[in-house]
This record gives sequence, structure tokens and C-alpha cells, in this order.
Amino acid sequence: MEHTKLGRTSRRTWLVAIGMAVGAASALRALHHYLQPTAPAHAHTIDLGPLDSIVLDGQRKQLSAEGMNVLIARKGLTIVALDLTCTHAGCPLHVREDALRILCSCHGGAFDLDGRPVKAPPTKPLRALQTQVINGSLFMRIPARGSA
Repeated sequence: MEHTKLGRTSRRTWLVAIGMAVGAASALRALHHYLQPTAPAHAHTIDLGPLDSIVLDGQRKQLSAEGMNVLIARKGLTIVALDLTCTHAGCPLHVREDALRILCSCHGGAFDLDGRPVKAPPTKPLRALQTQVINGSLFMRIPARGSA
């Protein structure tokens, strides 16, 4: 006598599917945490250290401060600090000095080294962070979570 399966799914197939769904959900949560770095609840100012040891005149340096990736540029005593978070989807950015671009690997957007968008999808410039030099030390304002 011939046996036929009428669309029945085995217990093993269900358990494998559930395991894969749980694994995928865990991976997505970890990816979300990576792409959305945590910012402090309250704005505050931090001392990054002696200006000359951070960035020399006419140069740029990428650094991490309290979970934020930042590009610091110096021209004389003028200091510009850019938050290296894409204004389109919040993805982390990386600096390509040779291409004179700041690139987003999530959707292919690009900014010039002054933070202006030069390739869509971003339309807003990168957020500039407040900086101040006091007695030779560079201080930077860390914005509160969710602030623009």
C-alpha cells in the first residue's frame, strides 16, 4: 500500500524553523545595537586632552569619544568636530582621505570632508559638535541622546 504525505510538517522541521527564527532575531538585535551606538542621556563636555597630541595643524583625525565616532579637523586654532553618524539612517561612517569623502556603507551615501552630502540618499549635512580649546586642551560637547 502506498503512503502519501498531505502537507504535514514534521516536529523536527518546526523545531529547526523556530531555532532559525530565534537565531535571526538575535542577530538582528545585535546588528541594531552595532548600527545605533548609545548616546548619553544628558549633554556634557569632555576633555579630549592636549590639542597638539590629538590633531596637528592642517590635519584630520578620526577618534572615538564616549561611544561616538568623530572626525576632528584643525586649521590653526579653528577646530571642527563632525559626528560620523549618517544623517540618512544613522549608520556609522568611515573616512576615505584618499577619495576626500566620508562614506556610508549602509546605502552608499557620501559626504565631503566638511560634512556636506555629495551623494544620495543623505540630504542633511553631518552634525557639527561644539569644541573649545582651553589652556591647550581640546574640549568637546557630547550631545544628549536624541538631540539634533
